[in-house]
Amino acid sequence: MYSSFNVRNFRGFAKLSFNDFSRINLIAGKNNSGKTALMEAIYIHSGSRSPKTLLRSVETSDFEYYLLRSRRGIVNRYDISSWNSLFYDFDTQNDIELTAEFDTEPRPIHGGDTGFSLHIGSVLPDREDFLEILQEYKAEDDDDVHVLEFVAGFDNNPYHMLLSDERIRFSRTKRHVLLQSDFLHTREPINPKNDNDRLADMKQAKTESILIEALQMLEPRLSSLEILYERIHADVGISKSIPLTSMGDGMNRTASMILAMSKVPNGVIFIDEIENGLHHTIQEGVWKILGKLARDANIQVFATTHSLEMLQAAHQAFKDDEPYEFRFHRLDRDIESGNVKAVTYNEFGMNALAEFDFDHEVRG
Repeated sequence: MYSSFNVRNFRGFAKLSFNDFSRINLIAGKNNSGKTALMEAIYIHSGSRSPKTLLRSVETSDFEYYLLRSRRGIVNRYDISSWNSLFYDFDTQNDIELTAEFDTEPRPIHGGDTGFSLHIGSVLPDREDFLEILQEYKAEDDDDVHVLEFVAGFDNNPYHMLLSDERIRFSRTKRHVLLQSDFLHTREPINPKNDNDRLADMKQAKTESILIEALQMLEPRLSSLEILYERIHADVGISKSIPLTSMGDGMNRTASMILAMSKVPNGVIFIDEIENGLHHTIQEGVWKILGKLARDANIQVFATTHSLEMLQAAHQAFKDDEPYEFRFHRLDRDIESGNVKAVTYNEFGMNALAEFDFDHEVRG
């Protein structure tokens, strides 16, 4: 698992460090404190040097913008007109640096040292190999062409991505992935085909019972799930099965979280605004199921929240576990300097919060 993580020059972070991640990590803070950006940084790092990982991070964070423009026929799905927003203060000449250390399971796919770094930077036109890189893509040297370079510390073999108004092109250099991962962005629509495939895999492995158990907290009548007409349907004891998509945000959100985790054993899952669609009465139960799946499949969980109830439910769900594998991380941005600081609460700190002042730490 990720045990520590350092970020430089990424989105709103000039510099930020964490030294106490656990299996389950919940991140809170005021608006624009960097909660989602932190998860994006770790997500990009887990897919080390993968341009598709980087692109998906841009797409999900600016999803509504891309959806609107694509409907107007202005851009395709790989338009990245705001790619420079990945760099702190839009300064593309200052490299992004993402560095992590790992401990216990899950271990990175590429073993060896416990520390792994990823640098993402621009290849400027005055660099001696700039034209050579352009030639690889048969691209012209003009002001509308940008080249990003990915260098992973464990092999130092650069990988390039060329960005232009026409399209995005990738280097043929072999990419490496540290950990399987998936990112559930709150504004990204659920992909029915992905969920269908994941449920089919769970059924084949005979592990769908944990999904059914989770959904029964929201709909006690639910007894089984099946795929009909390219949609997941639920049997709730009436004359016909009901499409899951028609059963409310809570049902679909819970299903997508568990289905996504089923595809990243020994990996990492990122869940933005985890409380969305979940009534406070079931939040503790959802945490317990996510925790069980995370332990059984060696998955590390990162989630963001604005909800005091979601934090309280997480502590209640994990407080009696041995070992205590939950951490709460609060981000604060200084108004004058713009710098972000992080405060992490372990078991001792969470017990103190539960005793004194949960509300202040989430709502400020």
